[in-house]
Amino acid sequence: MNNFVRFSFVQFIFNTLVFAQSEGSSGIMGMDSTVVIATVGTIVGAAIWWYFKSKPSTVAPIKPIVKQAIPPTKSAKKFDTRQSKDDVEYKQKCKIFFGSQTGTAEDFSRKLASEAKKYKIGAQVVDLEMYEPEELSSESFVIFCVATYGEGEPTDNARTFYEWIMDESRPKDLLKGVKFTVFGLGNKTYEHYNAIARRFDKRMEDLGGERVFKKGEGDDDSSLEDDFAAWKRELWPELCKKFGIEGINEDDSQEARFKLVWHQEGAIKSFPKFLPKKAGGGLTYDAKNPYISKIATNKELHTEKSDRSCRHVEFEIPRNVNYEPGDHLGIFPENDPKLVEELTVRLGLDPTKIFSLVSLENNRPAVGPCTIRQAFLQWYDITNPPRKSVLKVLTKFATDENEKKKLMELCDESKPEPYASYIKDSFRNVLEILNEFRSINIPFEVLLEALPRLNPRYYSFSSSPKAHPGFIHVTAVVVQFKTHTGRLHSGVCSNYLAKLKPGDEIPVFVRKSSFKLPKQPTVPIVMVGPGTGLAPFRGFIHERKIQTTESVNVLFFGCRAPEIDFIYQDELEVFDKHGHLKLHTAFSRHTEKKVYVQHRMQEVEDQLWEVINEKKGHFYICGDARNMEKEVHGTIKGVIKKKLGYNEQAEQYLNDMKKAGRYSTDTWY
Repeated sequence: MNNFVRFSFVQFIFNTLVFAQSEGSSGIMGMDSTVVIATVGTIVGAAIWWYFKSKPSTVAPIKPIVKQAIPPTKSAKKFDTRQSKDDVEYKQKCKIFFGSQTGTAEDFSRKLASEAKKYKIGAQVVDLEMYEPEELSSESFVIFCVATYGEGEPTDNARTFYEWIMDESRPKDLLKGVKFTVFGLGNKTYEHYNAIARRFDKRMEDLGGERVFKKGEGDDDSSLEDDFAAWKRELWPELCKKFGIEGINEDDSQEARFKLVWHQEGAIKSFPKFLPKKAGGGLTYDAKNPYISKIATNKELHTEKSDRSCRHVEFEIPRNVNYEPGDHLGIFPENDPKLVEELTVRLGLDPTKIFSLVSLENNRPAVGPCTIRQAFLQWYDITNPPRKSVLKVLTKFATDENEKKKLMELCDESKPEPYASYIKDSFRNVLEILNEFRSINIPFEVLLEALPRLNPRYYSFSSSPKAHPGFIHVTAVVVQFKTHTGRLHSGVCSNYLAKLKPGDEIPVFVRKSSFKLPKQPTVPIVMVGPGTGLAPFRGFIHERKIQTTESVNVLFFGCRAPEIDFIYQDELEVFDKHGHLKLHTAFSRHTEKKVYVQHRMQEVEDQLWEVINEKKGHFYICGDARNMEKEVHGTIKGVIKKKLGYNEQAEQYLNDMKKAGRYSTDTWY
């Protein structure tokens, strides 16, 4: 009987672990389901024991997970070795905090942690969302690697920490003795370039912290990786000097974060990235816990004369999902299946094999269990140009010396031009690089370690919850263009959306935005939104039509021509006819002279001044940040200058509007 108990217990533990791992990685079932399945497993185990009890041989333990079928190459071994922190005499301990929206800040943080060990600095990478801010005062040395998005806002995972540290009630000597430095990730096409990094840097000093190295700033519009590389090249000598560190550990091998395990055929089920959750129980939806939405409508908005495509997509949402016009829908896309197939062929992999990528920190699956095809389809970004850090890893596995030399030139941190020209500006993806450099033979687990995750994409709602209960509308231009090399590049999410059919289900979530209507529905608004910049304003207009019939809503909309790409033309003209909207259109290809939204604004500058000055209206811009926003900003500033008489007063007037929440932008590049 003891053997029976022992075997049943092992069987129980096995089932519990298998399904607990699935829960940890994908959240596919609650504890009740796990317990039930584990119990059934125990009963099955008992039956097996009774069946074999008369046989003399012992029952072999079931092994659902086996080692990698193909042994890693010798050059890959250093990626599988980890040095215990207990074996290293660290001169200084450090926490590296990241605030990341797309994963880049996290990648940079892990790069810093990896390099820190060379300088005898024990670094721990920490997600700001998982950190208790009250513990900050007990730290000795911290590095912040934080991104800025939107209107100078913190990333989602940094918001709670940001609100805590910016609280004016904090004692001025709270962080006395805490050494710090900051690196920011931003984009110079946006007005609030690296605002969060600058605020963190100043606030740490205001609370008594000691800055041990200058703040660094990276520009994602041109040279983010090179900016980061230049900053950290100066960082390490300064830290060594500050902490009295002499000599370094020359080992530059990359420390592995995961281990790869293959699953025997039929031993475990493959799961997609996200599965539906049971409603109720206080369940909240976010980027880590999206809901599975069903597509209700997917239709083309451009006419047959257009050489482009713009889709109107409607998503069904559960009753406990709330949003406001101006919020964003986060969508988890999938890569092009053809690209996935070609990549698995190039790597010589069986796309049906099931694996898990298990974290070495907590021994829980970070990816999977899933097939190789699912991993490349749903988990990893294989469409966009890889960063230099990925190229550096590929370089290690190029056996042809000429190819290795060219790869080294591409990822040279001191020479941005080769990478910018060959990779970034040409939009080459990882498959195209592997096909160009045929001698690269990189192990599967090393490639997964290097590739960035496929992050959600965000779209402004083009709907109102009052006008469209139970649904969210999205307006998306399908991104497809030829690079200067003649190759076709397709946007990941927009092309994924374009192929969806009514009834298809995809994981999505709501992200709150500060791009909001005035609280009082009678406050006038001016909206400038060419192309799909119209999206949030469509939601604004629908919302206001239900709120009141007395509001003043002015819209400046631009496109190429009414017979080509005048999206939502019928409903906008109806709103205009019935007095819910004052519509001003600008068509850049309809007449010999190109007309843009800023030209229409100049034509009605007296009415604009009346709305924003006399009636204290709100002014909104949505769309392209690289050109359109600058032109519109200059135009409204020119109107104000003309009315006030002085350029300095115009700039101050706009700044006052921004501080009062009366001037808002939602732009992209």
